[in-house]
Amino acid sequence: MKIGILSINAHTKVLNFASPLHTYAFWKFLKDHGIESTIIDYKPVYYGNYDVKHPLFYHVDHAGKDFKEWKKVLRKWKNLFYEREIRYERFEEFIRKYYKKTDLCYTAERMDSQDPGFDCYICASDVIWKDNADYGFDRGFFLACRQLEGKKKIAYAASRGPRPYSAERAKEFFDYISDIDYLSVREKSLKDYIEQHSKLPVRHVLDPVFFHEKEFYYKMAEPPKQKGYVLIYIVMERSRALVKTAGGFAAHHNLEVIELSEDLKDADIPKGTHHEVIYGIGVEEWLGYMQNAAYIFTNSFHACCFSVIFGKQFFAGARSGDKIDSVLELFGLSGRRVLRDSPGEAIGLDDIDFEEVDAKRRRYVQESSDFILNAIHSLEKGEHQNHRDLVSEEIYLAEDLPEEPLVAAEKKHRLRWLKQKVRDFLEVHD
Repeated sequence: MKIGILSINAHTKVLNFASPLHTYAFWKFLKDHGIESTIIDYKPVYYGNYDVKHPLFYHVDHAGKDFKEWKKVLRKWKNLFYEREIRYERFEEFIRKYYKKTDLCYTAERMDSQDPGFDCYICASDVIWKDNADYGFDRGFFLACRQLEGKKKIAYAASRGPRPYSAERAKEFFDYISDIDYLSVREKSLKDYIEQHSKLPVRHVLDPVFFHEKEFYYKMAEPPKQKGYVLIYIVMERSRALVKTAGGFAAHHNLEVIELSEDLKDADIPKGTHHEVIYGIGVEEWLGYMQNAAYIFTNSFHACCFSVIFGKQFFAGARSGDKIDSVLELFGLSGRRVLRDSPGEAIGLDDIDFEEVDAKRRRYVQESSDFILNAIHSLEKGEHQNHRDLVSEEIYLAEDLPEEPLVAAEKKHRLRWLKQKVRDFLEVHD
């Protein structure tokens, strides 16, 4: 049976280290169990014409609604221009080195007319089932394209992110997932949501990075020369309370602070602390920085996962949604949350007992492994089945309150004004 993996992989607007890594981890797990598969080079609907290598060029031509914020965005990408190029190239190197992927790059629209040629499709991990504020769902991540109709389908460790579904979107959601043969999700809250509104069988499983032991990642890691530092890794949302806590914690222990961040000049670290901010690195270096860290402060879901895998003492900061809460609760580590500026609170926490954590991790890995391998082997012998009859009819009867329509003329005028402001800013600061 020819298997295609569809995930957030090569095309990530923020160049998130975990995106290409969790896809490779999943592919390698299947290969280690004698299952051949191919990663589908997939560009998400929200990707658009974004210039990943040079975000500055893109943002110059796409003015935002808030001019002051827009100036900050332009300034940030101007300062990061060359480091962003380095990071982009390192991501491309990782893809070339580790991926077995399709020659063609697919979108949902392309898969409406062109079949990638697999017997079974697996949508795998991360926030692939989110309701994007501008684009809605990405049908490709639901395996809901015309050329995939009737094909065998599995969802592994899917997540919906922090944005709840509207009643109208919920109808679409259940239409999509009821056509997937085997369902599994990464957060318990999504499992509960599906079970609340349907009788669809769904499993709560681990992110695929947990399928491998730390030695697997250490082999590909490129550690820095430094050792025994406090590592700060912040993604998507600035977490100043966590950064300040990490700085105070490092000062108390007389440790260097290394921050992997886009905010090169905005770090809030106590004076006198040896602090270095790094951006222009790839996946292998990212793993290396976690490998050599004594402590990790992060608001990244996957950095929390790797802290567990690597056996690192870590602290988790504020982040929208419940994905961090979900994984911490799973391992009995809910007490590792740092939601306010409180170095004393972090200093006072006992070290994590990884003997107990590892026992849970091995058990959950076995359960997650059993699910995906059994699903694949069952579909090798069976046929695709639609389960629309297992969805509650109440889903299709619910209605949302109407939204106020946008005033198109005002929006167009505002956009013209902002673009001119951006051009003026660039001329002054060139």
